[in-house]
Amino acid sequence: MNSGLLLSALAGISVLTSLTVQALKKILDEKGVTYSSNILAVVVAIVLTLAISIGYVVYTSVAVTPQVVVTVIALMFLSFLTATVGYDKVVQALKQLGGTN
Repeated sequence: MNSGLLLSALAGISVLTSLTVQALKKILDEKGVTYSSNILAVVVAIVLTLAISIGYVVYTSVAVTPQVVVTVIALMFLSFLTATVGYDKVVQALKQLGGTN
């Protein structure tokens, strides 16, 4: 998977994660349920990333290789980070790690 597709997938999943977390927080607040925002973001990131990744693999008939598994795990973690700290900060960190500006 090239970096452009990875960043596009990250952006899409991150937007869905952030919106879903905000919607769930509103529902839980209205019901008076106590929760941890970070735990909620982790669960939503994992569920959405898995669902979208499985859909992508099935739709495109991509073989499930170790590289695909690692990419999905990375997307889970990065979508959680973007939901909590923001997309720009995560992309900036990735670019710094990759040595590009």
